[in-house]
Amino acid sequence: MSKLVRYSFSLMVLFNLIVLSACQEDPELPDNLVEFESDQLGIASNETELTITIKLSRAATEATSLSVTMEAQGLTYETDFVTEPAVASNTITVPVAIDVTTVSFVVKKVAGTLFDGDEKIIFTIPAAPAGLVSGEKTQLTLNFAEIVAAAGEMEVSGGGALYPNKVFIDLSANRQTAIARTTWDLGFSSGSDFRVILNSSNGMMARVVDKTDLNAVTAADTVGWGAQLSLGAVFAAINSNPVPAWVASAITWIDDPTGDLSKTAMASISDNATENKVYIINRGDGPGTPATKLGWKKIRVIRNGNGYTLQHADINATSFSEIQIAKNPAYAFQYVSFVTGSVTVAPETERWDIAWTGFTNSTNFGSGPVPYYFQDIILQNTTGVQTVQILTSTKTYESFGEVDLTGLDFGAQSQVKIGANWRSGGGPGVSPAVRTDRFYVIKDGDSNYYKLRFTALTTNGERGRPKFEFVLLKRGN
Repeated sequence: MSKLVRYSFSLMVLFNLIVLSACQEDPELPDNLVEFESDQLGIASNETELTITIKLSRAATEATSLSVTMEAQGLTYETDFVTEPAVASNTITVPVAIDVTTVSFVVKKVAGTLFDGDEKIIFTIPAAPAGLVSGEKTQLTLNFAEIVAAAGEMEVSGGGALYPNKVFIDLSANRQTAIARTTWDLGFSSGSDFRVILNSSNGMMARVVDKTDLNAVTAADTVGWGAQLSLGAVFAAINSNPVPAWVASAITWIDDPTGDLSKTAMASISDNATENKVYIINRGDGPGTPATKLGWKKIRVIRNGNGYTLQHADINATSFSEIQIAKNPAYAFQYVSFVTGSVTVAPETERWDIAWTGFTNSTNFGSGPVPYYFQDIILQNTTGVQTVQILTSTKTYESFGEVDLTGLDFGAQSQVKIGANWRSGGGPGVSPAVRTDRFYVIKDGDSNYYKLRFTALTTNGERGRPKFEFVLLKRGN
């Protein structure tokens, strides 16, 4: 074959490949399933309303609406309860916007109504609109009484690969509460102590300035160390040779990952106001590609009786704003946003067991612990909740029953008892994955014992939406 013929043949092959490529359709996306998060929920006697969430398996590609039918048993609409959106012809019409992965409606008790506890509402998704496909959980029973779930499975509403949410999970209620992690900055302890925590889900860091006048602090007070106050700076430093000496101190610029309130980045708030100094806060990063920088603040916290006064301002401002924070014993912390003021984040302390989030943990690269951001961390409620890891080489998940609780040693507890241990971290050429050689026993604040195992790190290949299943082993008294 001559060079010219070979050249012409090659051009013909190349042209055909281009044509074939152009004619190929984009890969077909999997069905977008729509279903309730769970099939059974309860609304406790002291709860006035409950948000019902409907999830999509991926973001909606077009605006539509979803019809949910309602069958009330022992209840009368408008007399005993109402919904938002309102019911029309026993149907709730829930709008679905482009790009959302969840939608919701609210059930509200009518004030002053008394309930026996056997009332219920059955909600049904009779058919999915165009562009969506009905999933497995198309019917939800809402009991007007607190439930103790016997079993369940859950896809965590973390929001996807950019982990925009922190999700609180109550196993006995078969309920999860997703909160956008950028909705708050600081948490103020409602306990007997006076401690302030940083939003570790955003990678926040704090350093003290030897001044008590907020207006006297400027960016000039950060000269020499300001560029160090970020997780990115720490990571860059530990990968340099030699590692700078300041890296050893970086672990003190975050709250202790175990949740030990005696080791927060900010010192305990003294009853002597002159001892409460100014802190420079790096608010960390929000979701986005690249990640959204949340900026810097200067703050000072003093006591206000049995509560707190937060003073805050931009770093070069010559005046500041104040927010008053009162303790509430029903909650472990009261939360504040520099943007919106006081906000609700975590549910009441008795209404969650574990939480999924991105989190500023610590790790050791050989020269001591340093702050390091982990995705897919499981935190536990340190008020009344205990967890223990069980290896399947000792007992399989399927065979582990109530009898195996006898003599079970839960050992020392911390908020990172589960932490990142439920998954592998991956490595060169290997993606992170669920560790199948272990599961967990969780004792909640009401002494209900559950076994729980994680079944997936991703949904449709996307992180930020892991799955787990759980079974009640022993009901509390």
